[in-house]
Amino acid sequence: MDDHANKVLDPVCGMTVDPASARFHADHDGTTYHFCSAGCERKFRAEPARYAATDHPAHSNPAALESASPAPAGTIYTCPMHPEIRQDHPGACPICGMALEPLMPSEDESNPELEDFSRRFWWTLPLSIAAFILAMAGHRLPIDASTRTWIELALSAPVVLWAGAPFFVRCVRSIRSGHLNMWTLIGIGVGAAFGYSLVATLLPGVFPASYIEHGRIGVYFEAAAVIVSLTLLGQLLELRARSKTSAAIRALLGLSPKTAR
Repeated sequence: MDDHANKVLDPVCGMTVDPASARFHADHDGTTYHFCSAGCERKFRAEPARYAATDHPAHSNPAALESASPAPAGTIYTCPMHPEIRQDHPGACPICGMALEPLMPSEDESNPELEDFSRRFWWTLPLSIAAFILAMAGHRLPIDASTRTWIELALSAPVVLWAGAPFFVRCVRSIRSGHLNMWTLIGIGVGAAFGYSLVATLLPGVFPASYIEHGRIGVYFEAAAVIVSLTLLGQLLELRARSKTSAAIRALLGLSPKTAR
C-alpha cells in the first residue's frame, strides 16, 4: 500500500502528516485535524475557522502554500542600507528612500523594484546613447546648433523626468529627513544639469554672450541622461546581486522537510 495513502495535510503549514504517528491534534466542527508541530496546533486553535476553510492554500498541496503569499503575517521589512529600520509592512526607507525588503526571504521570487528599474533602464537607454552621440559629434552633422539643442532636450527629457523620477523622490526624502546621501548628490546634480540646460534652451537671451559656444549656449542634457542611465545600471546590478543572495537562502530553506515524522 502507498505510504502516502493514509497521510493528511497539516491545515496550517501544508506539510504531510501521518495521523497514526502525529503527536498534535485538534477537533473542530466534528473533524479531527493533525499537525506537524505544537506551533501549528497553537495557530489552529487560535483561528480554527481560518485554517479549516477548504480554500486555505494548505488544503490543496504543500506546493500551493509556497506561492500563496509572498509576505506572511508577521513579516518584518528592513532597509538593505539601514538595517536599523524595521517595520511590519512594505514601503520606502525613511532615511535613504530605498524599497524595504523582507528580513527573511519569502517563497515569492518577484522583485517589483528590480522589474521597475529594468523597465526604466532598457526603455530609455537608447535615448541616452542618442543624446550622448549627438552632443559629442553633432557639430559634424548638417544640423544647426539650435535644432541640435532641441533634439537633445527631446531625447533626454524622458530619461531624466521618467526614468530618473525615483532618484528625485529619494533625493527630496533625504533632504527632508536630514540624512544626506548619494541620492541627494545624484538628484541635485542631475536636476541642476537638466534645469540649467532647459533655461539655456528656452531663454538663451538671459545669458551673456560669453556663454555662447559653437553657435549656442552650452547645454548638458546628455550628461544628465547618462548619469541617470549609469545610476539605473548600478541599481540593477545591486538588486540582481541581492536577488541571487535571496534565492540562495530560499534554496536552503527549501531543504527543510516537507513531511513530519
